[in-house]
Amino acid sequence: MKWLYLIAAAVLTLIFGLPFREYETARLLPLLTVQAARTDGGVTIVSEVGKGEGATWEDAVENLRKSASGEVFFDTAEQIIFCDRSLVSDALESDILRPAAQVYFADALQDSEGLHEYLSAHESQITVADLRAESKGQ
Repeated sequence: MKWLYLIAAAVLTLIFGLPFREYETARLLPLLTVQAARTDGGVTIVSEVGKGEGATWEDAVENLRKSASGEVFFDTAEQIIFCDRSLVSDALESDILRPAAQVYFADALQDSEGLHEYLSAHESQITVADLRAESKGQ
């Protein structure tokens, strides 16, 4: 009977593929630091791999992914800087940010060069998970 289940699982895997997203490793562009600001045109997201702009958070993320030279991987982001607090809820709803990512707030977008190293030396006590818990508690 066990063999029947294994054969069925193998057949389903061959037909439908594996149940998780597949990545071409050589094309992955892992993010370390993400900055998000509200601008006249909507939302701007800046990272080491490029810049994305759009009317909403989701549009800016999609624009960043389309304009990058590979596949942008938000799961590796260690830090996120919000230049507008109204973007926090949009970013949390998108569920693309790593729960352990440290959260910072700034008045304007910063120069990306050396920013990750600087923020690593000045760790934030706020994480994405903290903000999610706070938003669910309200």
